[in-house]
Amino acid sequence: MYGEAQAWPSSSGVPDLPYEAFLDAPNEVTAPEFGLFRDTLNRHFYPARIEALERRPASWRPRISAVHLALTTIGYVQPGTTASVDPGELPAYHVNVVLTGKVVSRCGDQETLASPRMATVFSPGRPTTLPRWEADATQLSIKITRNRAEEELSALLGRPVVKPIDLHLAFPVDDGPGRRWMSILSALLQSVNVPGDPLHGHHQELLERSLVTGLLLSQRHSYTEQLLAHPHRPMPRGALDRVVEEIERAPDRPYTVGDLAQLSGMSARSLQYAFRERYQISPMQFVRQVRLDRAHDDLAQGAGSVADIAAHWGFTNPSRFARAYRDRFGEFPATTLSTARDRERR
Repeated sequence: MYGEAQAWPSSSGVPDLPYEAFLDAPNEVTAPEFGLFRDTLNRHFYPARIEALERRPASWRPRISAVHLALTTIGYVQPGTTASVDPGELPAYHVNVVLTGKVVSRCGDQETLASPRMATVFSPGRPTTLPRWEADATQLSIKITRNRAEEELSALLGRPVVKPIDLHLAFPVDDGPGRRWMSILSALLQSVNVPGDPLHGHHQELLERSLVTGLLLSQRHSYTEQLLAHPHRPMPRGALDRVVEEIERAPDRPYTVGDLAQLSGMSARSLQYAFRERYQISPMQFVRQVRLDRAHDDLAQGAGSVADIAAHWGFTNPSRFARAYRDRFGEFPATTLSTARDRERR
């Protein structure tokens, strides 16, 4: 994916998420009134029936801090009192990532107990309820624009999506694909509080798209078998050449695997097989290699600082860029730059 996501391990085996930007933001529930909590949550997400399940909570400290990005709305939400939420059928795709506590969650005929190890994924057009949201349970609530999610899936499949995506509700995030998806979310959360970067909005939207694509590739849903199906026919050589030429022509463009599949006119699965057969790596690994090569060229010419060159080529995590660069070229980027500047001084 575009950008280098970083996950921080925790004692539970689930990556800790850098949600400091939400804690630093003002609490939008400015008074301990349940009606204010309900109205604020509805304003950011969906019209819902929200009820307190405790008449007189011992202490009540609700919190909502939310940001509206290009493709997603992300909210840090704690009800402060045990509550239920019933939005009915959602108009969007939605993921709840529990940070603390537990939340009973239902979508259609599925039910699960969400926890820090188990996120939940809700599909549009299905009756949705949170019949018991514990008072101390904090969630990152992520609303994903429906048409953009379906556009990303269409690009992955290589054909239009005609029915809504029916996603499995329970989403384990402590291992495997779910843990990798959490690392993308971590990178996106880091981007929420990065002022002053002229490419910030550009990078952030790509992280959003990567989050959506990662969800479609990580979580089971009604199109999973089609995504994983072995290609019935090999990709034409010209189609693969077209993708490679475009990557080499403009490696700084914010590609996702869906973008590259769309360019080839084939499915993402067909593209993966074609790259594996010719280059023994995935399409996105190929993109990263080309970007590393261009970063190496810039550093060898002394064309800026290590941080600026890395950011220009889409490497948002300096330490991971340095490791990837060393693995490819046998030295750290600072060494390449230092050699170039020594040569200039002679």
